[in-house]
Amino acid sequence: MGIGGAGVSALARVFLARGDEVSGCDVRESDTTAALEDAGVRVEIGHDPEHVLFKDLLVYSGAIKESPELDAAKAMGVRVLTRAEMLAELIAESDSIAIAGSAGKTTVTHMTGHILTEAGYDPTVLVGDGSSARAGRSKWLVAEVDESDGSLILHRPNRAIVTNIEFDHPDHFKDVGEVQDLFARFVAGLPAEGLAVLCADDERARTLETPARRITYGFSESADYRCDDRRPFTIHHAGHELGKVNLRQPGRHNVQNATAAAAMALELGISIADVAGALERFPGAHRRLEFLGLFQGAAVYDDYAHHPTKVRATLQAARELRHRRLIVVFQPHRYSRLSALLQDFSRAFTAADRVLVVDVYSAGEANPTGIQARDLSDLIPNGVYVGSFERARETLEGLVGPGDVLLLMGAGDIRKLGDELAQKV
Repeated sequence: MGIGGAGVSALARVFLARGDEVSGCDVRESDTTAALEDAGVRVEIGHDPEHVLFKDLLVYSGAIKESPELDAAKAMGVRVLTRAEMLAELIAESDSIAIAGSAGKTTVTHMTGHILTEAGYDPTVLVGDGSSARAGRSKWLVAEVDESDGSLILHRPNRAIVTNIEFDHPDHFKDVGEVQDLFARFVAGLPAEGLAVLCADDERARTLETPARRITYGFSESADYRCDDRRPFTIHHAGHELGKVNLRQPGRHNVQNATAAAAMALELGISIADVAGALERFPGAHRRLEFLGLFQGAAVYDDYAHHPTKVRATLQAARELRHRRLIVVFQPHRYSRLSALLQDFSRAFTAADRVLVVDVYSAGEANPTGIQARDLSDLIPNGVYVGSFERARETLEGLVGPGDVLLLMGAGDIRKLGDELAQKV
């Protein structure tokens, strides 16, 4: 239930590949539900208690608090698990690698899974981008794990990567201290024979204590696996140069992400040659600076960035692309996040030449503070409030030209605008 979501859809793909009969429902159709139907999943739109008839297990998105299906399943004795609880069971029964962090975890999960796949490990990989999950036949599981609702501590993997720790979910946490405590409990639960791979560039991540063997990665001179800023970039370990990696994805943050995945793979015994080769062939994660096509001669990209740190990193990466101007359309995600991080957001767009701000994607939230997207656009020197997708499109038609890069950003439904524009080649 909630099968159109990134996490639940990934589980559905894995169960389907394992030979289970899989069905699901969601409140609206989407590209994800269409792809699942093409793969053999029966998808219903809307809620109906009959959806759980003759079912053995109901897995539902944690965003769903009540529904006719939940009531019916409990009344009929059907086993009911949240997405996080189901994932925790899969992690517990596998030789598992869990990737956590406020930013970068989707890309690092995909990279780690890609390396292990090319190295012949045949892992199951659960990526939270809605399209990159794979079901392997081995004992290995690489999974993205989420901190947003506190369910991170349900997971007991053998190994973990922590990319960074920031205040990103004010709807659930009161401050970054609560987030730090959650991650601390997560890594404290790793087994003594396990492995913790922590980002040396993030103070909160690198100071986490764990009974597991502990290694660090990043640009920091103190990192056990150190990367540099050059392209191709070099990975150093114990004072020695291990090798160079020719990564296709732009951005300093992607060099850091690749080093995290490389560190884990190298610790598993995969050779640097195999690691570098896999990363050179890495296709990129869905909605992470993803090229969509052309609009009026401009290259159109889509990105999931919805936090100031992610926005800043993505814009820096986009600056590495050949372009005349960098034009951004940003859709804030959740009133609570925009309200809590408004000043940080206002300083995150300095690398863009123009910023068009559309209305907030509420994700079902109330708006007790009354904050609006216009409050952000007023604080961005090169920003303008456009409100609707239609108004954004009209503005772009008179603004965008050949050689520009047009970047759509946000965790809501901003991708729809990108797909519409990119079709106008």
